[in-house]
Amino acid sequence: MPDRGSLDALIWKALLIAGVLWLLYANVSLVVDTLIAVMVASAILPLADAAQKRRVPRVVTVLVVYIVGIGGLILLVSLLVPVVVAESQQLVQKAPAYREVIAGWIESARRFAGRWGGQTRITVPEVGLKEVGQVLQQLAERSLSATRGVFSGAISALLVLFVAAYIVVDRQRLSEGLLVFVPKRRRAETAHVASIVFERMGGYVRGQLTVSAAIALLLSTGLAVLSIDSPILLGATAGALNFVPFLGSTVALILALLVSLNKSLLAVAGVLLLFGGVSLLEGKVLVPYLLGRRLALHPLAVLAAFVIGAQIAGLIGAVVAVPITAGLNAIVREVYVRPMESA
Repeated sequence: MPDRGSLDALIWKALLIAGVLWLLYANVSLVVDTLIAVMVASAILPLADAAQKRRVPRVVTVLVVYIVGIGGLILLVSLLVPVVVAESQQLVQKAPAYREVIAGWIESARRFAGRWGGQTRITVPEVGLKEVGQVLQQLAERSLSATRGVFSGAISALLVLFVAAYIVVDRQRLSEGLLVFVPKRRRAETAHVASIVFERMGGYVRGQLTVSAAIALLLSTGLAVLSIDSPILLGATAGALNFVPFLGSTVALILALLVSLNKSLLAVAGVLLLFGGVSLLEGKVLVPYLLGRRLALHPLAVLAAFVIGAQIAGLIGAVVAVPITAGLNAIVREVYVRPMESA
């Protein structure tokens, strides 16, 4: 039976853990910002390490990455936003026409089924500028509410960049300072596990960025060749949402199918073949080559991480959840699974 001192120590530890968990839950936005900063830092660390071997200061590497990344993002946005806005307006304006075509297809299907006794009446809801505008307004309000406003969102972005830069530049001292809280006999193992976690998370971020860009380019080009309306908008949507598992290509496919219904069955078949081919290319070539086995997660674990992250912090939480889960999986495998396998 444990003595009084051991029991008191156990109670204090339990209370401390409960207090930390409560603080984390009460400050979800701060936790999410910190996790994003860790992800950004993990993606930059290999570049900083390689540059340091060539006597390039780590701060220079961070500045170059930030300048190139932010500059490239601004350039990409300045080029894409006018096109995407124009295509969005065109898509919304044509929504009633798309509705009429879809209603015609449904009516034809109903008449065909009616020959065998089917009399169910199917109607297509009105979709126009007013309805789409209301949906977009609701999405914008929810987004601003989730990010605590534009100003707070900008401050959070600056905080993320600053913390990520600090982690990369002062990695050595930061690691030594954190390892002080770890027993000496565990420090080497802890440092090894941490390096694996950062490597896995950074590899995921870099690989996923490349995969998303490739998906956006392939789908935009393919939809343009098929003469589908708003190809850049649909491709950009698929690429931007590709960071969220099971969402990006699905949303873009549904939109592309609705648009292609306005043309012909041949256009619908072309869209299905295009998305099927890109999905096959992503699953068999892009993901294995660019991401490899860095995640080492079962699809059900990815789905669970996505759902939990979305419930806690919305779309941003869903994006962060997968690489964080991959890092936690690496900890479990290195600390518990491998020792049991070698025992």
